[in-house]
Amino acid sequence: MFETTIDREHNLIIATAEQTLSEADFEGLSDCINEYINTTDRAPGIVLHAAQFPHWKNAAAMVAHFKLVRDHQKVLPKVALVSDNSTLASMPALVDFFVQAKIRHFQEQDFDKAVSWARLTDNDDTAVRMIEGLPADVLAYELIGTVSSRDYEEILGPLVKEKLKKHDKLKVLVVAGDGFDGATAGALWDDARLGLRHLTGFSKIALVSDIRWLRQASKLFGPMMPGQLHVFDLDQREEAIAWIKS
Repeated sequence: MFETTIDREHNLIIATAEQTLSEADFEGLSDCINEYINTTDRAPGIVLHAAQFPHWKNAAAMVAHFKLVRDHQKVLPKVALVSDNSTLASMPALVDFFVQAKIRHFQEQDFDKAVSWARLTDNDDTAVRMIEGLPADVLAYELIGTVSSRDYEEILGPLVKEKLKKHDKLKVLVVAGDGFDGATAGALWDDARLGLRHLTGFSKIALVSDIRWLRQASKLFGPMMPGQLHVFDLDQREEAIAWIKS
C-alpha cells in the first residue's frame, strides 16, 4: 500500500510504498494526485519512498501501475525516487528517455534532499551557468535544471566554435550538482553531435558530480574519447579545477 502525505505549501505529495502493491493501491495514488490537481489547479512534485523494491500483487496491479504512469507522466513536473535499492537507482537513466516528468534517484539518507528537489520551481532560463576565472582555453560551466537543444545551439556550440579559433585544444569543466535534472532528447542528440564534430578538439574533460547515472555514463564512454576524462565528486570541485588548469 501507499501512505501519502500532502504538502500543499510546497506543492508536493510524498508516497511511501510497502513491499507489495495492489491494483487498488495504484488507483488510490492516482485518485490522490488527480484530486490534488483538480482542487489546487497545480501539478505536484512526487516523492516515492520505497525502502525495498516494491512488487506487484498480481497482473492487475501491474496494469494499474502502467496506467498511473501513462495518465500522469505528461503532467507531473518531478518524481524523486528515494531508496537504497540498486534496481531503483538505475531507473532514472532509463525512464528519463520515455517520460516527460523529471526523475531522480536519492539514497535513503538523502530523503530531505529529495523533498527539496521535488518541490523546486523551474524557470525558463538557460540551464548552463558559465564558471569564470579560468584560463582562456578552458570551457567551464555548471548545469542547473534541464539542458535543452537551445543550450547547445545558443551557448555551448558557439562557445566551442569560437574558442577553437584561438586554441588547438580545449579543456572542459562540467559541474552537475543537485540542481541538475537531466537533458531533453534533443539536447542528448546535440551533445553527441557536438562531441563528434569536435572529437579531437578536447584534450581534457572534468566532470564534477555525485549523480550516479551521469558518472556511470561518463566512465562508460570515457575510454572511447581521444582526450582525458576524469570524474570528480562534488566536494572535489577545487581539485577538478586544479586538474583542468594543469
